[in-house]
Amino acid sequence: MAEHDGSGPLPPPSALPSGSPVSPLPSLLPLPSVFDAPPGWRPPAVDTDSAHIARVYDYLLGGKDHFRADRQAAELLQRANPQIRDACRQQRDFLRRAVTHLAASGLRQFIDVGTGLPTTPSIHQLARAAAPGARVVYVDNDPIVLSHARVLLSDGAEGTVFVDGDFRAPEILLQDPALRSLINLEEPVAVLVTGLLHFLSDHETPAHHLKTLMDACPPGSHLVITAGAADLSVDLARATAAAYRQCAIPCRLREAREVLELLGELEPIAPGLVAMAEWRPDAAVTRAVRERQIAYGVVARKG
Repeated sequence: MAEHDGSGPLPPPSALPSGSPVSPLPSLLPLPSVFDAPPGWRPPAVDTDSAHIARVYDYLLGGKDHFRADRQAAELLQRANPQIRDACRQQRDFLRRAVTHLAASGLRQFIDVGTGLPTTPSIHQLARAAAPGARVVYVDNDPIVLSHARVLLSDGAEGTVFVDGDFRAPEILLQDPALRSLINLEEPVAVLVTGLLHFLSDHETPAHHLKTLMDACPPGSHLVITAGAADLSVDLARATAAAYRQCAIPCRLREAREVLELLGELEPIAPGLVAMAEWRPDAAVTRAVRERQIAYGVVARKG
């Protein structure tokens, strides 16, 4: 596959060389819902020889749910970008601040698409700390994430469900019985899509999928996204993108105007589209941190 500078569209996953050591994204193969799985059903076998971005992210955050291939990919990323762990933490902290703000502002329904492996505090814990009774739907289609969801929900987290779904099939996701049983699409919803968009090429039409999700939600709903930036810490971001490509993981960096285009007619709330660490920070952002930003964060409202 030809080299790419990280600033333009990448070829679709189908164009990746065969035998690549890393799976670009989970497949679209539907799995039974955690609520209607037939007796004796088990998740598909996990490919431990291929790195998966959710497990790479887990390793970088200090988790324990990863395999050798995931660790090798993470170490390659760290060589390319020694601050990659900080970037992962900044994304998690951005999501924490966004969820807390939206719950405190009156949002009571959350759909976390591409949730990945659980971290602490979880989305439903954050939302309910600000808004007791908030309802949360987690969405993913990775077998390991699915198994963790079973454990998470077995703890009696009322008002929380896990849906086996794919961001790239939003029409199917929106019709899922478990989602529809918990989320009232006639009331405002917060849709969370973080840590995902920079792994989707333009060929995979992320703007269309975001629009489909938000078209199903009423006015007053909000979209929360992060996106790898082509125009913040340019050299660092391109080195990170190149490391992902070396692992056969597509990485599409986007300039600020391209990220705003993903929002369609949604209106960003203050402070607008900014580096993740600069979205309503808990403390002043230092110059050193500002100079190492490689992703945007934004919360946008449907009018």
